[in-house]
Amino acid sequence: MKRLLMLSFGIVILLMATTAFAAGPHDMECMECHSTHYAKGDYAVGVKPLFADNPARTRTRAKIADIDALCLGCHNEEEGILPVNMHTTHPTGVTPTYTKVPRELLKDGIFTCVSCHNPHPSNANYKYLILPTSEGGNMGTFCAKCHPNQSDPESVAAAQSIKLNVDGTGSPIVKVKVPKE
Repeated sequence: MKRLLMLSFGIVILLMATTAFAAGPHDMECMECHSTHYAKGDYAVGVKPLFADNPARTRTRAKIADIDALCLGCHNEEEGILPVNMHTTHPTGVTPTYTKVPRELLKDGIFTCVSCHNPHPSNANYKYLILPTSEGGNMGTFCAKCHPNQSDPESVAAAQSIKLNVDGTGSPIVKVKVPKE
């Protein structure tokens, strides 16, 4: 009986840990990304943004900038936190011309990392995506939100009926002036 109780307790602990990680590793207290007294970037961020070259042929900016640089402050090979390789990722830092991206997904008319991902802890979607995807098993619905002409009718209908989990262009995003080093 004691063994069964210990085994049950172990399973509960594992399930709780898995559930916590499923929502993502981002800090629930905000300080992992934001620093009110020791900002290292334009948005009171606590990580040093990565203003690297933007190598992909589809990019219009020579350098990774703004919110994308913030995301890549952690998501790079050096930090090792789910590294993003800009050669192979979806285009960011561009004004969409290929497809009609919903206005609420653009930051000042630019497609960025946060066009697809809402990194705040209140978003429990798979990989912080702006739409639920059944833990990545239904990416067609997600892609159909911006690419309806390349998607099947069922995915397009599903994407239209799902509420986006975004901060929105109306959210107050306050830039701070960071002293030049």
